[in-house]
Amino acid sequence: MVKPGKPKSKRTPVRLRHKIEKASAAKQRKQRKISKANPEWRSRLKKDPGIPNLFPYKDRILHEIEEKKRLKEEEITRKRDEAKAARKAPSTSAAEDGTMERKELAGDDELFDDEAMDTDEPEDSSNPMAALLASAKAQAAEYEESSEDDSEDSTNQEHSTHAPSTKPQSLDSSRRAFTKTFDAVLDTSDVLLYVLDARDPNGTRSRATERQIASYAGGSKRLILILNKIDLVPPRILKAWLVYLRRYFPTLPLRASNPAPNAKTFDHKALTRKATSETLLRALKSYAAGQNLKRAVTVGVVGYPNVGKSSVINALASCMGGKHSSRSDGTACPVGAEAGVTTTMREVKLDNKLKLIDCPGIVFPSATDHPTSTSSAANAHLHLLSALPPSAITDPVPAISLLLSRLRAHADQTLLSDLYATYNLPPLMSSRNGDGAGDVTTDFLVQVARKRGRLGKGGVPNLTSAAMGVLGDWRDGRVRGWVEAPVLKVAGAGKVDGEVEMIDDGVPVEGEVGDRKEIVVAWGKEFKLEGLWGGGVEEAEMEMEE
Repeated sequence: MVKPGKPKSKRTPVRLRHKIEKASAAKQRKQRKISKANPEWRSRLKKDPGIPNLFPYKDRILHEIEEKKRLKEEEITRKRDEAKAARKAPSTSAAEDGTMERKELAGDDELFDDEAMDTDEPEDSSNPMAALLASAKAQAAEYEESSEDDSEDSTNQEHSTHAPSTKPQSLDSSRRAFTKTFDAVLDTSDVLLYVLDARDPNGTRSRATERQIASYAGGSKRLILILNKIDLVPPRILKAWLVYLRRYFPTLPLRASNPAPNAKTFDHKALTRKATSETLLRALKSYAAGQNLKRAVTVGVVGYPNVGKSSVINALASCMGGKHSSRSDGTACPVGAEAGVTTTMREVKLDNKLKLIDCPGIVFPSATDHPTSTSSAANAHLHLLSALPPSAITDPVPAISLLLSRLRAHADQTLLSDLYATYNLPPLMSSRNGDGAGDVTTDFLVQVARKRGRLGKGGVPNLTSAAMGVLGDWRDGRVRGWVEAPVLKVAGAGKVDGEVEMIDDGVPVEGEVGDRKEIVVAWGKEFKLEGLWGGGVEEAEMEMEE
């Protein structure tokens, strides 16, 4: 009979157990050393997931948070101003009172009592601290009134720029805050690049600003129109706008940046980002070399908000090898999809002969600011231009109505069907005939809200959120659309010295005399624009005749 073997012990030797402990300690030391060398800081606290997108009152809560931040900034600014006024007041009053104040302050300790500091009643001249307090309060009150009423106050400009409360105030504050900046750019610049959106050049163009630049300093300033975002329009539309704008000023197409994700772009073959940027840089260098100045030629970049002014500077700086980038992301100027990224002037020096100045976006007065136009229509136009940040938009629905009306009235009917296909809407939307634009807009936004999950409490479609989403898709190029170039005709002769009056679609252009052919030809020679993407005036005339 076989006896069962002795069971094997599960105990491990001491040396093996110590070996395991040493290996574990060495591994932990190595992990701690690696974590110390890692520059990324990791908190042990759990990250706040934020407000869910499906929460019905997310927009309201975010608006309340932004409002609290704005009020807190106002309170900090007000306290800072009061402290500055209080510091300036004692020195002024001490100089007036002279030696008597110093003797009284040194001899009487009761003047520093809190009751005397909190007294609001006027005291006689025997109490110098009361006089100082009264003077400080008077100057602080005067400073607050002047800061509220004075439109040119720098602190008020900065505050109105960063925290616009309502729509009319944001427009007025934008014009007031950046008018002095634009004047400074105009005064210091030799050449101005007026950046326009290729989808609506006339909407982002101001004739009054062009006349101001052309007549400034005896006509010594040079103006070039830059058609940016050309990848969002077909070649036919781009060619028509180049022909139209070159009747007024030299115009160059530009693709300053890469498109947004899922943007619907067009292929312009030779008009790539690198080629258009190098063409513009070559033109500016030709002008700088022909001036023979002992200083660098200053080029100011102006235009509406969100037309790509900073992207133009980044594109020109990238042509120099990116050595002028002063930011961690390799760009010379900060850029963003929303308006209002650039708030101050920024200078970028390309070389010893060329210097660029970035200017904040300005809502210029244009032909669209007609006295008969309502504020709602003007706001809708600005919303469609993405000239205001989303936080400043209170009612985006009129902008969607304007977009739908433009697409329905467009000669290319495929744009409206392409819009419905973008949001995967039912086919009956394209053939639906409502009583007014408002009904079609509401039906469209309801369908978009259902497709994109923009629903409120009880499954009610959130039209405001859906409209903001459509505006974002329009801004980023995911929704196609553009404005046709006006048909430029020449009226009959009879003007003085052979000048002719310009007519756009049969409507005379006020303040425009002649087709500015002499200006375009003369400035084109200075910049050597002949042959640069059809920059010659003769080619434009041949296309106009066709």
